[in-house]
Amino acid sequence: MVRANLEIKCAYQEVIISRTDLKGNIIYCNSTFAKVNGFKRPSAVINQPHNIIRHPDMPKTIFNIIWRVISNGLPIQAIVKNKTNDNKYYWTMLEWRPQIDNNNTIVSFVAEGKQAPEKIIQTIEPLYELLCDIEKEHGVDSAITYLRSYLDEKGMTYSQYLKHLTKHRGMRCLCEFVRHSILKKS
Repeated sequence: MVRANLEIKCAYQEVIISRTDLKGNIIYCNSTFAKVNGFKRPSAVINQPHNIIRHPDMPKTIFNIIWRVISNGLPIQAIVKNKTNDNKYYWTMLEWRPQIDNNNTIVSFVAEGKQAPEKIIQTIEPLYELLCDIEKEHGVDSAITYLRSYLDEKGMTYSQYLKHLTKHRGMRCLCEFVRHSILKKS
């Protein structure tokens, strides 16, 4: 595997949108998603697993938490490093939302993202590197435990931590559900 090592920056007004089925396969993406990720057109990624853009520097811990939260019908925001089809990478602030049908059943998930500001990247990247190291040496559960302790030391939930980083009070982040339901499991 060739390491993605050339960073690209999206214009701050560009919004990357994708929609996945319940298994994480892409069922829709906008042209910005295709362009930024190095695909000629949106149809090139339909029915592909969304993790085709997962960068190896991203801790599994974060995606584990994201899937647990959205599978329970809650929206979530996170900072994510993605790998493009042409071996570049970019950082994005993403919000995932479950899509619910008339019977209140989750039918898909929508992700919308914008370029993450450099200050946020500089803050979150060392944490993600450490979480990846912990995952490699001790597993995802240990990385989740570490993340909980890291946040407890700051006196914040992950939601509060991301709100502090993004200064965006209107979006739900790795919300209270994470801290109370997932991170508190003994």
